[in-house]
Amino acid sequence: MPLPRLSSKQVSQLTDQVAIYIADQRSHFLGKAKPIRSDQRIILRAFFPQDVLCTATVARGRASEPPFYSQLRAMGIRNAPAFSDLAGITFEDVIVHVAPLRTSLLFHELVHAVQYKHLGRERFAERYVRGFLTRGSYEEIPLEKQAYELEDKFVRDPSTAFSVEADVVARIRRNQF
Repeated sequence: MPLPRLSSKQVSQLTDQVAIYIADQRSHFLGKAKPIRSDQRIILRAFFPQDVLCTATVARGRASEPPFYSQLRAMGIRNAPAFSDLAGITFEDVIVHVAPLRTSLLFHELVHAVQYKHLGRERFAERYVRGFLTRGSYEEIPLEKQAYELEDKFVRDPSTAFSVEADVVARIRRNQF
């Protein structure tokens, strides 16, 4: 079922609500968050900038459903990502995970931390919302597609280093989000 077309005002309001949700969830989990384990930082340092590895934190927990989801359902949007069901989710520099934090999942979530670093919360929220609305599903959101692609590349050959940050910056310059 195709998503309904929203006005630019509705998209802007939704983007604002997503940015507020991100800030609220980050604040909620920040006090419970711990630094990334040193063994994982060592593995991931060939892929991520040191500042991201040192400032990103992890917290075990479950994100709450965004308060605006009832409004989305009322507008006919029924396939919004169930954030509370995700294995991991990143709120700027705070990674929240449900199950034990595998290095591959951490890698995926750190890609989002780098995206936040270069886009900022508001632009990340705007790109996430527009990606979902134009592509029609969570799996097709360009920010998610990049995280899955780079995670897959890492999993296929963790011994071959590459720069996640360079990839993120290049996609921003090419307006691929």
